[in-house]
Amino acid sequence: MTVGFVRNVLDDEEEVLAELRPHVVYVLPPVLVVALALAIALAVAVHFPNAPIAVAWVLGAMVLLPAAWAAARLLRWRAIRFLVTDTRLVYRRGVFGRDVVQLRLQRVAEVHCTQSLLGRLVGCGRLVFEVATGDGPLVVDDVPRPRSVQRLITHTLDEMEPGYGHAWRSAPTAGGPAGSPGAGPGARPRGRGSPARTWTDTPPHGVRSSSTGEGDFTAASVPGRLVQLDELRRRGIISEAEFAAKKAELLQRL
Repeated sequence: MTVGFVRNVLDDEEEVLAELRPHVVYVLPPVLVVALALAIALAVAVHFPNAPIAVAWVLGAMVLLPAAWAAARLLRWRAIRFLVTDTRLVYRRGVFGRDVVQLRLQRVAEVHCTQSLLGRLVGCGRLVFEVATGDGPLVVDDVPRPRSVQRLITHTLDEMEPGYGHAWRSAPTAGGPAGSPGAGPGARPRGRGSPARTWTDTPPHGVRSSSTGEGDFTAASVPGRLVQLDELRRRGIISEAEFAAKKAELLQRL
């Protein structure tokens, strides 16, 4: 099952860094309830062997209901998978229906780890991935060894190409000076009155800006540029929306 899931999700040359299921604490509550119900049922059966049949029905329901809860929780546990690769995060859940979230690492702005006292004792916690585009965060609960996973993802982000892997985090916010909370590492101060430069102002890595290089544009160069754009999209350097906008712009200039 694990091999099939990875094979269906991975792209060519994509490397798996971690593949996780929820911590065992995810299925622990119903299992404890089942164990307690079994102990009570056995104690009643031993001490009251001549009890009416109605008591047996009550004891059976008392055991079967938490057992069904435990079975359902176990099925959900087996269906949940959290995959960390060198380019993205994949979070899959759902027994009958499937919900699959794929998040490119280039879009991850911050990684937060929270643990309760019990979580610290058993080694599980919650990871919250803040998305740089302003979309809602990706929340993954019951992650085993969450601090180790957090360090792994942070280290992977730090090793990505500085000019593009951290473009979201290093781009200054509109109107904010370098060194402010919106300005990332290595951001240069802007002169007074100069416009803020954001992600949308920056052309895709390896593709010339449409405001320069107009003299050497020819119809014959369009296919090559489209191939470059598609390669950047496949590697996750540009989003689907950016690819579609740039492709439409090139085709309109033919």
